[in-house]
Amino acid sequence: MNTNVDDIYIYEDFIDPSFILDYARSIPEDDWWAGGDNDFWNGRFYNSINMPDDVNLATYDLRDRITSEIEKTFGHDKIYSDLNQIVRWFGGYELQPHADSENPGGHPHPFPYRQYASITYLNDDFVGGEIYFPNKDFSPVIKPGMTVFFPGTLEYLHGVREVTEGVRYTCASFYTTDESQHREYRATQNK
Repeated sequence: MNTNVDDIYIYEDFIDPSFILDYARSIPEDDWWAGGDNDFWNGRFYNSINMPDDVNLATYDLRDRITSEIEKTFGHDKIYSDLNQIVRWFGGYELQPHADSENPGGHPHPFPYRQYASITYLNDDFVGGEIYFPNKDFSPVIKPGMTVFFPGTLEYLHGVREVTEGVRYTCASFYTTDESQHREYRATQNK
């Protein structure tokens, strides 16, 4: 079932998440990205460039399908992604409401080109961790294989409620019409 809540698009059963989820759960602890000075993300995401070819291609197939849906939905001839990764959220983690391309008060945003964002849920065996949109008074019920995409503007402020039990796994990407921000690490290009 597909749902649209004021340009927040929810596609249930968008993918069978089991293959990517099984891989994510098998990644050795030392292989998760060390986020340098950013303790919040440290050890919590895994970029596509590091994935084995079959997993890399599965995440790119997912991203390509989402790209196509965003192009059709929002009327763009071509959009590009700057990020393709698996993210894990442990108990105690949450994310306060934010926008992916704008900051309140007109302060410069580090990623002003991120016009859209997507999250694909790989599991639901955790408690909490729901995405929520305070300006829209909306929070979809998480289901494995569900994809949510939406604009990156302040109107679509969103956060992640605290994960209180288990580990939440997602695939996250951001999209733009600015080709200069396109990042591609598809397995066939790594050879």
